[in-house]
Amino acid sequence: MLKNRRLARAISDAGFGDFLRMLEYKCQWYGRTLVQVDTFFPSSKLCCICHQKNAELQLPDRWRCPHCKTEHQRDENAMVNIFVEGLRILAEGRSVAACGGPVRPKREPRRAPVKQETSLETSSHAA
Repeated sequence: MLKNRRLARAISDAGFGDFLRMLEYKCQWYGRTLVQVDTFFPSSKLCCICHQKNAELQLPDRWRCPHCKTEHQRDENAMVNIFVEGLRILAEGRSVAACGGPVRPKREPRRAPVKQETSLETSSHAA
């Protein structure tokens, strides 16, 4: 999964949901904005130069764009694509509000349970 085995173990133990929650908290703490890119965004299959999608790209393949013939380092190409997509999302205003605003939707406050009263008809006919 990751080159750093200790980090990989910590992430897999905590789970990515907890990691995202901690990241949201840290962004809020330091006054930063967290932008979450869609899970299915094809960051590793898009050319960061010409933005053409290479749908036939497999994991062991070398990344050479069939359109502009540029060779890419897979991770660097994905990083640039994620960065550009994050800027696009931020410009549209769809980012997670992690700089002072509410991160999760507010829930309505819980209401105290109302005690049920017994019916007068059943309690007065005991004789």
